[in-house]
Amino acid sequence: MSADLKARVLAAAAAEPSPTRAAVNQRNVVISMVAATSIVGALMIFATLASDGQLVRLGGEVAPDRYVERSVWLLLTTAGGALGIVAMALWFALRRGRSMLGRSRGSLLCGIVLIPLALFAWKIGWSLALGDSMVEWPERTGLKCLSLSLLVAFGPLLAFLAMRRSAAVRPALNGAILGSAAGACAWVAGDLWCPVSYVPHVLLGHVLPLFVLAGVGAVLGQTVLSLRSVASTRRTLGEPRTGGQTFRE
Repeated sequence: MSADLKARVLAAAAAEPSPTRAAVNQRNVVISMVAATSIVGALMIFATLASDGQLVRLGGEVAPDRYVERSVWLLLTTAGGALGIVAMALWFALRRGRSMLGRSRGSLLCGIVLIPLALFAWKIGWSLALGDSMVEWPERTGLKCLSLSLLVAFGPLLAFLAMRRSAAVRPALNGAILGSAAGACAWVAGDLWCPVSYVPHVLLGHVLPLFVLAGVGAVLGQTVLSLRSVASTRRTLGEPRTGGQTFRE
């Protein structure tokens, strides 16, 4: 460890208050509940404005006199698999890993790329196997789903940043992986609402938002997770510095 990096880590430890494990767990539970509530609330608002309150849509009119409907089994399979990917994404994004400095640059970059790829492959693979919703829907380019994804992901992204609080090194990449995780949460909401599996639509309306959110997360991570930003914020708030043993989330 370089002298500069060691000094930055020690400065972070000195500047950060020392909450108890119970306090941290309680705080994270509350933040998680707020994030989940924001997802449901954003989906309900969007569905009310865009589809007469339909939170789950199984089909629609593709062309005059042609109606395509996805099966309930397809919906349960794609949404259930997406939930599993979300769980792994959250574990990866919110945990620092074995090192006190967090995950390596390579692993964070892999996560940012693999999360949307895994969601896309799962969605398209099962749609090919179980449904006929792969056909082109000329009236559904994906812009509504893009808007839905960004709206739903806003609350979780802020919640994940609050849970992570700081990153000793690579704050931008840590913010980016949190953005990807928030986008994965929004993917589940989008999969419930949207019956379209046409590849260009999925790329624009479902995959692109994850990369957009990774970019937004990188900017926010550099702004609020870096040690300089954390120390400055706490000096502004007048939080005390503590010494001795500290509990690290």
